Amino acid sequence: MIQLDSKRLFALGMIETGNDDHEIGRAGEVSRYQIEPGVWRVYSKSDAYENPQVAREVARRHWTSLANYFKKQTGRNPDDFDMYVLWNTTWGYYAKRDFSRRSLSRVVHERAERFVNLVNRKD
Repeated sequence: MIQLDSKRLFALGMIETGNDDHEIGRAGEVSRYQIEPGVWRVYSKSDAYENPQVAREVARRHWTSLANYFKKQTGRNPDDFDMYVLWNTTWGYYAKRDFSRRSLSRVVHERAERFVNLVNRKD
């Protein structure tokens, strides 16, 4: 299963906020990874949204939960594209589209491709 390692954390933060620890999204998402506060509270009692270490741990826990959900639903491990779709959309969005990339909105598809490109970039 894909782990949320340093290159994926960097890519996720870059797409979501440019790795700005103080960013708050339009829907109230917090941290550089733009996690909804309700989701954050599932994994942490801390409200230190701007703390990179806390945000990283919350992100890793949520990432693992999403990956496990995907595997249970599809019978296969998610790849980076799948993980970003799960991360960046509302709960059930991908499942309602039968986990089919062809059924995604253009914007979601493009963002997931950007994430994959950032993960695979050569330094």
